[in-house]
Amino acid sequence: MSDAEPTRELSEVEELRAEVARLREQVTDQGAPAPSSGDRTGWWRPVVVTVLVVVIAILTPLGVVARWAHNEVADTDRYVESVTPLASDPAVQEAMTNRITEEITSRLQVQAVTDQAIDALSERGLPPLAASSLQALGTPLANAIESFIHDAVAKFVESDEFKTAWIEANRQAHTQLVAVLTGKDTGVVQVSNNAVSVNLAAVIDTIKQRLSDRGFALVDRLPTVDAQFTIFQSADITKAQSAFRVLSAVNTWLPILVLVLLAVALAIARNRRRTLIATMLTVAASMLLLGVGLNIFRIVYLDALPSDVDHAAAGAIYDTLVYFIRLNLRAILVLTLAVAFIAWVSGPGGAAVRVRRGTSRAIGPGREGGERVGLDTGQF
Repeated sequence: MSDAEPTRELSEVEELRAEVARLREQVTDQGAPAPSSGDRTGWWRPVVVTVLVVVIAILTPLGVVARWAHNEVADTDRYVESVTPLASDPAVQEAMTNRITEEITSRLQVQAVTDQAIDALSERGLPPLAASSLQALGTPLANAIESFIHDAVAKFVESDEFKTAWIEANRQAHTQLVAVLTGKDTGVVQVSNNAVSVNLAAVIDTIKQRLSDRGFALVDRLPTVDAQFTIFQSADITKAQSAFRVLSAVNTWLPILVLVLLAVALAIARNRRRTLIATMLTVAASMLLLGVGLNIFRIVYLDALPSDVDHAAAGAIYDTLVYFIRLNLRAILVLTLAVAFIAWVSGPGGAAVRVRRGTSRAIGPGREGGERVGLDTGQF
């Protein structure tokens, strides 16, 4: 007897087993009890299973968002890890530089001081040509001073010193951020005009000292500048605070509830394999919807910001803060699709059997080659 005959017999046995399983599954779906599955009749079973699957699909995205809300606040190291890259983000650096420069130059009144100095020189009896030339130099001189301040601020914001200060400031402000999300103002982080802002006074004081050390003594007369840098702004900040409190409270038991509901659905389902596949695919769809929702909300949020807010920096901050959500929804998406595929391909369906048979035939030459060199993979 040739080697092909045992292979053909095994293939026929596999086909017969698949046909028996398919017929048994059809009998079960028609309401008759399967010989080896017990009595799983009852009109209420598919209704209850459908409701449970829908509830699971709703609770899973909520669980991801709840876990994010809890971790970003409860875990200081995770929060600092999330916001640290913002110190090196070009859009945030540019926005910080422009904001600090504007605060300093507006309080120095550079243009007014320059005009006064030129007028004082003109009153000393300068020739008309020299006086008119000084007047023409007023605006370029003011612009040069502003450019000097801007460059000094930009160098500090791009330095390692600023990155270290950024990390330390966020670590120290972590408890204040908790207060922000619960609606309580603090000295470092404040909620006003529907915005969450960070006080830049300490950073500006450092820059003032740098300018003074470089000979720009004009900044010594400036008092402490209580400027703010907006992290988040929305007309619905109160609703966001309420949602955060709820999500933070339910983050622990939501995943447990989802697993319990899945176990209940599988326990009462007429066909557990199909229920598992349907549940995994539904949860995968909910993860896709969550991802789409994050992208849509990003557009809506940026469009709703005032014109004086740097949209590029706001977008970078938004992407950084929701990175944990996107990472987890992708992980759950991959996991659910993998479980659904394994449940399907290991089933008795005709298509699954053909896939398994085709895979076996595809790896057959490799198995035979391995056996010839002494590598036996067994039944795998």
